[in-house]
Amino acid sequence: MASFKNLEIAPTVANHPRISIKTSLLGLRTKIYYNPTQTEVDCIRNYYTMSSGCAIQQFLLKFQHDPLCAENAKLPIELDDNGCFCLEACSSRDGQFIAIQLFRYNQLAYNSVCEIKIFEGKEAILLKKALAC
Repeated sequence: MASFKNLEIAPTVANHPRISIKTSLLGLRTKIYYNPTQTEVDCIRNYYTMSSGCAIQQFLLKFQHDPLCAENAKLPIELDDNGCFCLEACSSRDGQFIAIQLFRYNQLAYNSVCEIKIFEGKEAILLKKALAC
C-alpha cells in the first residue's frame, strides 16, 4: 500500500468535502476516511506494462461516458515494477468512493494522462471491481 503523503493525487483527495484525514500524535501515520460511511480509505500506486496501461486508459475514457461498461469489462492487467504506466488510486474499503489518476512515463518522469477522476456510489463500486484495486 502506498503512503498517502507520497501520492500525486493526495492534495485533491484531501480537499474533497466527504474526506477526512486523521494523523497520529507524532504525524507518523495518516488515516483517511470517507465520511458518509465512515470507512477507511486505502491508497495504492501500481505500475503496468504498456499494453495494460493503454487498455486501462481506454477503459477509463469509456467508463466516463458509460459506467455500466465496467460490469462486463475484462481488462488485461499486467503489473510491472518498471512499467511505463502508473495508476494512483484512493479507494474506500466498502467501495463507495474512489479517486483515480493514470500517469505515463515520458521524459524521465511520470506525467498525467488524464485529470484526477472521483467517483462515488455505484460507479465507484463498478470501477473498483473492474480495476481490482
